[in-house]
Amino acid sequence: MTKTIKIPPETVEQIKDIYRRLVKEAKFAPAAPSDGMGTIVGEQDTEAEAEQYVAQWYTEEQSDRYWCGVPDWHGRPALVFTIEAARCICGMSYARAAKLLRMAADDLENPKGPSFTAYSAKISKAVK
Repeated sequence: MTKTIKIPPETVEQIKDIYRRLVKEAKFAPAAPSDGMGTIVGEQDTEAEAEQYVAQWYTEEQSDRYWCGVPDWHGRPALVFTIEAARCICGMSYARAAKLLRMAADDLENPKGPSFTAYSAKISKAVK
C-alpha cells in the first residue's frame, strides 16, 4: 500500500515557484519530458511539470534521500562543494553554503587544482 503524503499548501506553492524559477532563470526543466540527456522532447507544460516536481521533491525531502547521480572527474570537485553546501544549508550555515556554491561555480567555469592538473596531464599522455 502506498502512503499518501499530505503536503502543506504553502510548501506546494514554494516548490512550484522554485520550479518556475529553474525554468525561467536557469533554462532548466528537470520534470520536463526529455531524452535523458537534457534535451526536452515533446511539448513543455511548466505548470504540470511543477506539480510533478513538487511531489518528487517533497517525497525525497521527507525521506532524507535525494537522487543525484555520479560525476565525472572534472565535475567531482564542484559536486563535492555543492553537496557540502547543501549540508550547510540544512544546518543553517548560510554564509558557508554561499561560499561553497561560489567555489563550485568557479570550479565549473575555471577548472583548477592538483586533481584537475594531474588528471589532465595523465589524459594528455594517453592521447599522444
